[in-house]
Amino acid sequence: MLLQPKDNAARTLLLHLLVWGILFGFPVLFSVGEVPPGAVYVRTMLPLFFSVVLFYLNYFLLIDRFLFTNRLIPFILVNVVLIALCLWGQEGLEDILRTQHHGGGGRRRSFLFFKNYAFFRTALSFLLTVMVSVTIRGLQQWRQMENTRRTMETEQLKSTLSHLQYQIQPHFFFNSLNNIYSLIEISPEKAKESVHGLSKLMRYLLYEAKVEQVVLADEIAFLNNYIQLMRLRLTGKVTVQTEFPTQIPNLRVAPLLFIPLVENAFKHGVSAHQPSFISIKMQVQNRQLLFTVTNTNFPKTEQDKGGSGIGLENLKQRLDLLYPGKYELIQKVENDVFLSELRIDIMSGS
Repeated sequence: MLLQPKDNAARTLLLHLLVWGILFGFPVLFSVGEVPPGAVYVRTMLPLFFSVVLFYLNYFLLIDRFLFTNRLIPFILVNVVLIALCLWGQEGLEDILRTQHHGGGGRRRSFLFFKNYAFFRTALSFLLTVMVSVTIRGLQQWRQMENTRRTMETEQLKSTLSHLQYQIQPHFFFNSLNNIYSLIEISPEKAKESVHGLSKLMRYLLYEAKVEQVVLADEIAFLNNYIQLMRLRLTGKVTVQTEFPTQIPNLRVAPLLFIPLVENAFKHGVSAHQPSFISIKMQVQNRQLLFTVTNTNFPKTEQDKGGSGIGLENLKQRLDLLYPGKYELIQKVENDVFLSELRIDIMSGS
């Protein structure tokens, strides 16, 4: 389950509190038994306090204002000044604390501050604090940009799929109307029946196939209705065989994946004068769906190829987007028989 923005903010806040709580808590443990009491705690608390100031000045202000706007030199200069101020402020506070506990001897030691090891160690710790702040803020920025990129890719994918899916409908409708038109003079009654069958198909296209996935049983019902509609215009010389699962598993698939292969079979596998056949078969085994269409091959002439291939090209593009690396589409001609085989790795529906 994806975290909402409020959840992410709360988690980030808790993480920050936990880390700083641990860092501020360790000196308490180390100061137990110290003489004078709390000496380690005081010496460690001051650098931590200034580290917090440096960290969040960069985290909330400087990194966004300078580093993310490609102003590296001002960013470095500002942090050098801030680190110097923190070192000066820390030494000043330490002098005050020393004066309170030891009289006037504290001021003399401050002149040696820039020459001792503690100065360089503290300066390095402040520098590391800035680097950690830059790293964490940079990773957050990268993650935000990556999430934005993925969101844009997802929206682009949805837009492309919607375009391809809507492209199927006029193509399908145009082919169906051509079939009905051819029946009007030959058999007006069959033409009327075809119009009724077409209305069922269009209802599915307009209302049920708009979602990302449909129940496999609904897609099979759509295919059966289309095949029944196509049978009305066939002569006795054409044999159509279908084999769908009798026990349809609870699977969901992208809509309108199989209809281009069936359309192609009725367009190129039927002859009005020669014996011909169409065989349509679907199998589901081990979360893999196999859809096979074979038909006699009657290639269209150059004059008869208007609009040919749109559905198949559309299908290939949709498969590349919906099932990348999880499908195999084979189309070939052997002994005047055209074979289309679509294999999809698909997960069980809930």
